Amino acid sequence: MLNIVDLHKSYFLGHVKVDILKGINLSIQNGEMVSIVGPSGCGKSTLMNILGFLDTPTSGKYFFEEKETSCMSDKALSSIRNQKIGFVFQQFHLIRRMTAIDNVCLPLIYRGIKKKQRLQIAAEVLERVGMSERMHHKPSELSGGQQQRIAIARAICTKPSVILADEPTGALDTNTSKEIMELFMELNHQEGITLIIITHDPSIAKQCRLMVRIKDGRLC
Repeated sequence: MLNIVDLHKSYFLGHVKVDILKGINLSIQNGEMVSIVGPSGCGKSTLMNILGFLDTPTSGKYFFEEKETSCMSDKALSSIRNQKIGFVFQQFHLIRRMTAIDNVCLPLIYRGIKKKQRLQIAAEVLERVGMSERMHHKPSELSGGQQQRIAIARAICTKPSVILADEPTGALDTNTSKEIMELFMELNHQEGITLIIITHDPSIAKQCRLMVRIKDGRLC
């Protein structure tokens, strides 16, 4: 499903070139559950942003569903991101003034789905993640674990092929982290969603079928 070949990413700080990713080669199969683990600053979040078309590599090739993406337009990449990829972040990124169900509806608005249908879809996925009784609560009225479940519901409401999760348990306690990982595994096993989890926590990484280590911008 995802294949990256000799991927490099560099930035310039003034006149100084900073190499973040240094020749990454990685293949991820459809339906796989993968962890990318490494210390802070190793390049794992940069890699996730490239995989999710939130950033572009400096050089190298990225194939998504066997299609090389470097020559695609911004519109085409945005379409893949909207149609195929769901995102889950450590800080949830929920809109504070909106209820849980309205937060889940957001990606469906961008798809042009009518209000009645998107509310129905959002209600169904909130039930799927055990949050149907909290759908009319705002984020400030929810615990961290509940907010992350809302974020996961938002990620899966468009039925993506891939979920990219960046430190999804980093802001949660141990028991809540366990619940969130169980939910991820359920989505992977029952619905066949490809899961890529970025983490610095080896105990989280080991729960995935494939663990990839990154250090100083290189896989090791």
